[in-house]
Amino acid sequence: MFTKFLLRTVTFIVIFAAAINAQDNLEKGIKAVKNGDYVGGLNLLKGVSKDSYEANLYYGIALFQTGSEKDAEKFLKDAVKKDDERPEAYSVLGELYSSQKNYSGAASQFETAKKYLPLNKTKDDLEKEEIATIIDVLSSEAENFIADGKVDKAITSLTMAKTYDDKNPMIYVGLGDAYLARGAFDPAKSNYDQALKYKPNYAPALFGLGKISFKQKKYSAALENYIKSSEADNNFAPAFFEKGLMFYLLDKFTDAIEAFERYDQLVPGSPRGKTYLAKARYGKGEYDEALTILNDVLAIDPNYSEANKYTAYVMIEKKEYDKAEQYFKKVKEEDLNSEDYQKWSKIYVDKKEYSQAYAMLDKALALDENDENTYFEYGKALFAEQKYGDARVKFGKAIELGILNVAAYVYAGICDFYLNEFDKGAEILTKSMELNPNIASAYLWRANNFAGVSKNAEACADYQKYLTFEPNDTFAQEQVKKFCGK
Repeated sequence: MFTKFLLRTVTFIVIFAAAINAQDNLEKGIKAVKNGDYVGGLNLLKGVSKDSYEANLYYGIALFQTGSEKDAEKFLKDAVKKDDERPEAYSVLGELYSSQKNYSGAASQFETAKKYLPLNKTKDDLEKEEIATIIDVLSSEAENFIADGKVDKAITSLTMAKTYDDKNPMIYVGLGDAYLARGAFDPAKSNYDQALKYKPNYAPALFGLGKISFKQKKYSAALENYIKSSEADNNFAPAFFEKGLMFYLLDKFTDAIEAFERYDQLVPGSPRGKTYLAKARYGKGEYDEALTILNDVLAIDPNYSEANKYTAYVMIEKKEYDKAEQYFKKVKEEDLNSEDYQKWSKIYVDKKEYSQAYAMLDKALALDENDENTYFEYGKALFAEQKYGDARVKFGKAIELGILNVAAYVYAGICDFYLNEFDKGAEILTKSMELNPNIASAYLWRANNFAGVSKNAEACADYQKYLTFEPNDTFAQEQVKKFCGK
């Protein structure tokens, strides 16, 4: 009898302790999600019974923010089933649908959410938590309007939100995003600055300033703000993604990998982080490592456009052109950007099928007529076909648009040599050296241009400099004998 009583007592204690632990995890998980620690919140809420609105809501938010959208939708809908007269779950469903570009579906969820907001009351009659919910819903609705191109409606939602709290930084970030979508940089910056006034080091506002700089092609300033944003909030995933992208564009692939790895940690359920991590590996020349990551992504979703296109990139580097084209053709046309067409054109340049290469580059320009890298690749294709005059025009356009790749200047100088524009060639190659003094071919071709106008001393110096990079180049050795008298 005593043994049975003891067993019942122990069982009760175990069950009671488990219940306390589950409640503790629920409270800690909700707190983590509210503080933006979505991975931590996800782990805490994973084992919690989903028998309440809050458990389903915050687990759904954690899933959504870490990239598991399908599962997130299920739990958010379960939250609605638990209580269909609360606004939060509808609003997060709106955010989820907006991220999937289902803007009308998102708008419907926000309209439903607003039905259960106390919008008929003034801020003096509302609790602090009620005001916070109103601003969350209206700000999220505005984000959907911006994504859908309805900027005026976004501003209307945010203006309404300001009537409840005119010092909330989230509202000013939303307004900054709205004006940025219009290309109105000054008012966008003013609103981001206002957000920082009310909350210094506010990661979304610093991120917004980075977006302005990027749009203005002020890449160093953009990167600086993305770094500040990531340092201000180590859980703010968008900053790590854009920081990684900037490092990638600047050919700083090790830094890009580090940033994308952090993004992947924060959003582990999304193929996007893994795909861009693979892209950074690709940029570093780690093609097999990139391919391993991409294969993992495609094993889960064979139709994922980004993974297919970057697999094509890797196949181009491996010179497996037929496979590269197969992967490119799996990408939806609307998902192809200028860079993709630039890469695709390289297949045809290498195969000397120039007309097809130009057709791809024309598609790239149709998407963005001011993409400096497209003009650079166009110039390289024309150069390969020995159309130096046309190539020089394209390289010149790339330089005019502010291309970061110094090779455009070197190619331009080589074209000038073949066009007998020797002084012009020497001038542009001098400019390339000011930007990067460690490109060996720049010295060789500036020497050739100097030789073209009998500037023997200058040619001698450059041939000698070139030989410090390439000491076994027999052509340069002969030129040194000719122009240096050695």
